[in-house]
Amino acid sequence: MFKKFYRAMILSRAASAANETLKTLSDRQLDDMGLSRATFVSEIVNSVRKDLDAAESSPSTRQMINQIINPNLAGSV
Repeated sequence: MFKKFYRAMILSRAASAANETLKTLSDRQLDDMGLSRATFVSEIVNSVRKDLDAAESSPSTRQMINQIINPNLAGSV
């Protein structure tokens, strides 16, 4: 439940920040990025959503270390 709340908070903050950034960008700058005023916010939110999905699906460093270390040998050094 906390992860869902955190994710919703991050996505809403990304949308808010994208709206604020959109106010400062010219149409020329948006064209250079390949975006329009209508799609800018949704593209940014989708990018953040994709990053969150990738971070959630990749194993953490602690999990990788636990898989590598033989539990029979842990603490023997």
